[in-house]
This record gives sequence, C-alpha cells and structure tokens, in this order.
Amino acid sequence: MFCISVTVIKFFMFRITLIFFLLLFFSLITFSQKIISAEEAVTLAIKNSKNISAAGLAVTKQRQLLKESFNLPNPDFFVESPTGNFYTASITQSIEFPTVYGKQNQLQKQKIGLAEKEKIISEAEIRYRVRQLYLLLQYTDTLQKQLFVQDTVYENISISAVRQFDAGQINYLQKTFTETQYGEIHNQYLQALLRSSNLKNQLQYLTGLQELIVVTALNTDLSPDAKNNFDSSLIITNPSVQLYKQTELVNQKNIELQKNKALPGLAFGYFNQGERSTPVANRFRFGLTIPLWFGQYKANISAAKTELEISKLKSGGLQQQLSLQLIEAQNELAANQQSLNYYQQTGIKKAAEIITSAKRFFESGETDFISYLRNIDEAYSIQLKYLEALRNYNQSILSIKYLTGTL
Repeated sequence: MFCISVTVIKFFMFRITLIFFLLLFFSLITFSQKIISAEEAVTLAIKNSKNISAAGLAVTKQRQLLKESFNLPNPDFFVESPTGNFYTASITQSIEFPTVYGKQNQLQKQKIGLAEKEKIISEAEIRYRVRQLYLLLQYTDTLQKQLFVQDTVYENISISAVRQFDAGQINYLQKTFTETQYGEIHNQYLQALLRSSNLKNQLQYLTGLQELIVVTALNTDLSPDAKNNFDSSLIITNPSVQLYKQTELVNQKNIELQKNKALPGLAFGYFNQGERSTPVANRFRFGLTIPLWFGQYKANISAAKTELEISKLKSGGLQQQLSLQLIEAQNELAANQQSLNYYQQTGIKKAAEIITSAKRFFESGETDFISYLRNIDEAYSIQLKYLEALRNYNQSILSIKYLTGTL
C-alpha cells in the first residue's frame, strides 16, 4: 500500500514539474505570438505563394505580347542588275490584310483575360486551402481546451481513486477503471496538442510568418438561414467556369483571325527595273499575295471551330459536375445546420446538467466512481460532438462559397 502511495506522489510531482516548465516555456515565447484572422491569413498566404507570383508573371507576359500582335514580316532587300548594265538596290515589304492585325490584337487581349482568370483560380485555391486549414486549427484549439478541462477532471478523479483504494474504500476494478478512463482522455489531449502544433506549422509556412500563430475563437454565432443565401445559378461565377468561358472567347477570336488570314495580303516596294534615267515615280511596285492554297486556311478555320465546340462542351460538363457538388454541399449544410441547432438549443444544456448532477450524486455517495465517470463521459462526449457539428457547419459554408466563387 505504501509503495503505491509513493508512486502516486512521484507521478503527481512529475506532473507539477512538467507544468511548471511548460508555463515557463510559453511565457518566454508569448512575446512572439501573433493573433491573425482568417482573412489576414489568406492575404498573407496569397502574398507568400510562389504559384500566385508565377500566375502574375504569366499575366505580365501576355500583356507584353500585346505589342507583338502587329507583327510585320521582315522586308526583302536585294541588290540586282535588271538590265545587265548596272546594279540597283530594291526593297519589298509584304503585309497581311490590314484587318488581320486588328483580329490578332483582339485575340491577344482575350489571352490576357485568360491568364488573369488562371490567376484568379490559383488565388481561389489558396483561399479555400488556407480557410480550411484555419477552420481546422480553430476546431483543434477549441477541442484542445475542452480536452484539457476533461483531462484535469479525470486526473483528479484518478488520483482520488488511487487514494481511496489505498485506504481500502474502493475495489481494484473501480481504481483501474478510473485510471483507464484518465489514460484515454489524456492520450486524446496530447494528440490534440500535437495536431494543433502541426496545423500551426502549416499555417505559419503558408503565410510566411515567423511568429507563433494564434487564431481567433471558433465562431458560434452563425446565421441559421445561411443556406438561403446561395443559389445554384451562382455556379456560373465559379473561377473554373469563368476560365472556360474565357477560353470560349479566345477560341471565337481565333476563328475570326483564321478567316481574315485567308484574305489576300499586300506587297509594296522600291525597285528600278529600267535605266538609270527612269523617273523615280516609276520605280515603285505594288502587288497582292494570293491565297491560292485555300485548303490550309480552311483546315485552320475548321480546327478553330472545333476547338470552340470542345471548350463549350467542357464548360457545360464542368457546370454539371459543380452543380452536383453544390447540391451535395447544400444538403450537407442543411443536415449540419439541424445538428448544430440541436446542440445549441438542447444538447449543451443537457450536458451541463448531467455533469452537475453526476458530481452532486458522487459527492453525496449515491454513485460510485464507475457510474460517475460513465455519466460525465457521456456529457463531455456531447460537448465534443457539438464542436464537430460547428466545424462541419463552417466547412459546409466554405464548400458552398468555393463552388459558387464567393469565397
């Protein structure tokens, strides 16, 4: 009996020492903590993202190519002897039909828009990923605090059970049961600490912050009719759908360009084919480039039209897929809303009542350790389920906003 008591005392002293050093450690790093909101985390992550920077450069590249849309071929320069008596220089410049350059300019502007849409997609993915991570960290931190409370309660019960066992007041089964329950909760608490640390490291890496990140509290004041703010027609604002729509515009402009390329080109230049005394006005020449090989132009036009049809079908297919995902997300939101309402209106109150009543019955001697732990374990389980419902509700909101392009 004495050996067991010494073990308990040593364990208790170890816990006190560990807590002391943990408090000391956290007090030393408190000055480097930084509280950030979800939107601040998103802003920092976008600023720190290499993919976003690359997408920005892709837009810059397409804008730089806008000047290249007016791309004249190099002039032909020759030195010849047309009469055999002397050499004379000539220069000839050929150009596409003038409307070609206007169509090339229009096409390049649509390509700029395409690059901008791709950048928006990259930003949307970063937003969704960071907000998911932030929400999970909020949940894990709240869970950690809840488990700490439960861990403390179970630890005190376990210590009390050991003392009463040493005093012969309870049997071995009751003591072992309390120790097992405490061990399970303590393990969950330690896992929550590790998950929280891991998530903070991920968020810290994405945002580029050096300080220890502290997130805001998990929101519990959400609008009960949030699901009514979303409509399946908003799927058209999804960044991926917008990208396909922009691709359709690019392909449409390409069709117009290919049709204009089938028009005759122009050529003009300077060349003296007569004697040196030939008047200057007679030394100029003008001509047309005749599109005799019309088959190649027709093939390009047909291919451009096919590409447009492909982009339209892909756009429609994507909208179908996203619409199904939106329906599923809205159904999940409704289910999560129902669950959240139950816990907020009934479940949490009942859990608090169970804990209070179980403690009163135990302290009055009406229940034993096993019954007490089983009762409060059920109550704490309800509280944890409430946190899960809150997390799932927030996740449903994020999913719908991401699908509808409103995140």
